[in-house]
This record gives sequence, C-alpha cells and structure tokens, in this order.
Amino acid sequence: MTAPLHTVTDIHLCQPDESKSCAACCGIYNYVENTREGLVARFAFRTGLFARVRQNRMSIEDYREVTRHRENAQRIYATIYTCEFVGFLNDACTRVGCMLHPLVNNGKDLRDVSFYGRDICEGHFCPSYQKLGNHEVRILLAAIDDWYLYGATVTDIDFVKTFFHIVQNRLGETLNAEWVSGRPEILDIFRRYCSLKTSWGFRDTSRPRFGKYYFVGEEYDIARIDYAALGAEPSSFDAIFVSLASFFKNSDELHRADLVIEGIIGDFCRAYTDAGR
Repeated sequence: MTAPLHTVTDIHLCQPDESKSCAACCGIYNYVENTREGLVARFAFRTGLFARVRQNRMSIEDYREVTRHRENAQRIYATIYTCEFVGFLNDACTRVGCMLHPLVNNGKDLRDVSFYGRDICEGHFCPSYQKLGNHEVRILLAAIDDWYLYGATVTDIDFVKTFFHIVQNRLGETLNAEWVSGRPEILDIFRRYCSLKTSWGFRDTSRPRFGKYYFVGEEYDIARIDYAALGAEPSSFDAIFVSLASFFKNSDELHRADLVIEGIIGDFCRAYTDAGR
C-alpha cells in the first residue's frame, strides 16, 4: 500500500502499523450505533462469519444476506455507505479494514463484490492525506495505539491541525516529531487531547452529528456555536469545539470547556519546554 501522489504526508494512514488502522472511509463511524462496544461486537461477528467464506463453507452472497438481516444498519447520513465487509484483520483485533482485500486473502482480490468495487476502493484516499503534515501524523501515530480513537482522530483534520497550530504558535517553532515521539510524558498529554473525541462532556446529542457536520435527511451543514446567545465572545478554541460536536447551554459551560482545552494545551507546552527542547 502506498500513499497517492500530491500528498503532504507520505505515511499510509489507513494501515500504518499492527496496533491500529482506520476504516472511516468504509462508513464505520456513520452507523447511528457507532460506540466502540457496538462496533467491536459488529466486527467480531463479521470476522467469524467471513472465516467461513474463506473456508468455502459459505458464499459471499450468503454472508452479505446474513449480515444485512442481522445488523442494525441505520446511518447518521444516508448518503454515506456503510460497508458490510469491514472486520478485524488480525487475531489481536487491533486492526480493522477490508476483509475482501488481497492482503488478507492470500493475494486474491474480492473487492469487486463490494458496493463501490475494487477500482474506487483501491484509488480512494481521504483528505487527511493532503492536509496533515508528516510531523503531525508521526506524533499522532506515536500517541495512539487504538483503532477506534485513531480513526476518529486522524480523519478530523480541523481537530488535529488546530491543536498543532496553537501549540506551535505558543512555542514559536514547528514540533520535532521524532523528538516528541520519544517523550512519553508529552505523548500522554496529546493522547488526553485526542481522547476528547470519545469523552467530551459537552457533546450535542439533540440531532445527528458527525464532528462539525449535522444532518437533516439527505442534507447536511456545518454546525455553528451561537456565542451571541451565550453572551460571550467567540472562543479561540472554536474549531476544536465544533469538531467535538459541542453544544453549550450557557456561558458557564463554555468557560469550563475553554479551561479543559487550555489546560491540555498549557500542559503540552510546559512539558515540551521542560523536557529541554
């Protein structure tokens, strides 16, 4: 697997190593039931069932019928397809991806049976390849060893780049990824930031949201925070808040959210400086 031409990063984001992977383009976060627990159960069943296909004990058509009848395939955004051939790719269940891919089928390419087909699946690379720099990706890879959090983070360009933009402006330099990757105390702080993707306490649950986007039927738009209604000035962390699908009931909640982000960024900058960089 190689990255496409004209990219900022030359790192393969989909399957970067044995401890994590991303299958966001296959629609895994687009299920209404997209919690970690829900996806683990979904993929574990599929992986076991697809083993029967590889053993010639079940046809791919029967596999498709069983999964479609068994699963709740309700989607956040109806236009984004959720592929039924995503499963775990290794025994440790640390990597998710396409169970039709030749690399997991002794060289046999089965992707033509999928919704998009082999050519589209093989040629598609998400915008993160064009937007994220190598130093940003390398720090992200060093900090996260978890397919669920990795996929949710690496595909949220605003969330990743805003953090590094603010940090680098405060430090007055571009982060040295190789140096940071060898500093567990700094990586732990960045991991705290990434973990907000799954633990954020100010998430909007009133409507279908996917990061900064909200959906009404087949239509979507970018959600905005109404700072005027809160009696507050726009936060310097607005891009982060929107990426986290935030909703604030009042200015006190906004203030508390500001403190959370400021605390993480401040800790990161202090740790970076104290470590002697």
